[in-house]
Amino acid sequence: MTNKTLALLLAALLLSGCAYHGPDALRMTRPEYNVVIQQTNDQELLLNLVRLKYRDTPYFLSVEKVASSLEFSRGLSASAAFPESADNSFGLAGTIGFAEKPTLFYSPLEGEKFVRQMMTPLPLDTLILLANSGWSVERVFAVTLQAMNGIKNAPTASGPTPSREPEFRDFRAALRHLRALQVRKRVELGRSPEGAGLALRFDRTASSDPDAVAFRQMLKLDPSLDHYRLTPGLSGSGGDSITVATRSLIGTMNYLSQGVEPPPIDLAAGRVTHTLDNANQAFDWQQMLTGIFRVHPSAEKPDNAAVAVRYRNAWFQILDNDLDTKATFSLLSQLLALQGGMTPGQGAAISYSISR
Repeated sequence: MTNKTLALLLAALLLSGCAYHGPDALRMTRPEYNVVIQQTNDQELLLNLVRLKYRDTPYFLSVEKVASSLEFSRGLSASAAFPESADNSFGLAGTIGFAEKPTLFYSPLEGEKFVRQMMTPLPLDTLILLANSGWSVERVFAVTLQAMNGIKNAPTASGPTPSREPEFRDFRAALRHLRALQVRKRVELGRSPEGAGLALRFDRTASSDPDAVAFRQMLKLDPSLDHYRLTPGLSGSGGDSITVATRSLIGTMNYLSQGVEPPPIDLAAGRVTHTLDNANQAFDWQQMLTGIFRVHPSAEKPDNAAVAVRYRNAWFQILDNDLDTKATFSLLSQLLALQGGMTPGQGAAISYSISR
């Protein structure tokens, strides 16, 4: 290769570096930031569920902003030699370099913001919105409600793990009837026919439906009506209305944390509460959470997990093929986003400045 050819190649290489600009930086790095932020959000959420199982303090640290600068550097050097007894020689060298310098901004969930987002009861209209947007009404209500017309849905599980089995069986049975009606499109949730407040409305053809009959009987509803007002409260007498008590977001997380299975060594050492059933035997929380949520412990780092975190010398994982748990975990993520006043993915603003 002649010196002239070498010089042309190096010049072309250096000039090509000038074509690297903002859109190329975004194309290269945005998918990576997107994946990492989503993965670490899931890991933090699972970690806090495990903490609650151990009665440890949860802590949330959201990514508010990612600012990244991309620096481009280039250089060119030349050399020449003129020996008396040989041909003259020339040399040309070039360098190109890129360096990314990200700056991360975190925001802890504390004080008034924590109270507003985590301690306030979930709005009933938000739950209706979720149930009408494709989510199973059984899943949404099982996770977020703790009573419906006086039928209890494990209210003692909305806090630290209780020592006795909670009351939940009648509530889950009522939800199974409601879910069956939802699947067959014989029930609707939304605004009342009068236009004020929320209501649950049965299709007129559902008057003799076995699930509708059973649901009305369990909630003591007037069978001659086809719609019932949904009102907030701890107890209700039925008739023309359904009184519901919603959990707070931290109550919802406590409820789901009961699905975290601790390693036997931690249970034996008293690091988690040992819950007994009505026969004074060990209570299996999957009796309450079957088809809803389950987190498995592991001594080794799992290789088949959708989400996994290490805590207290053990690994805790959501299995990748446990679609029910993954669905509930996704629902919880949406509730966090809705209660926080933003949609998933919002809040992490990624910006670039490119120096040459």
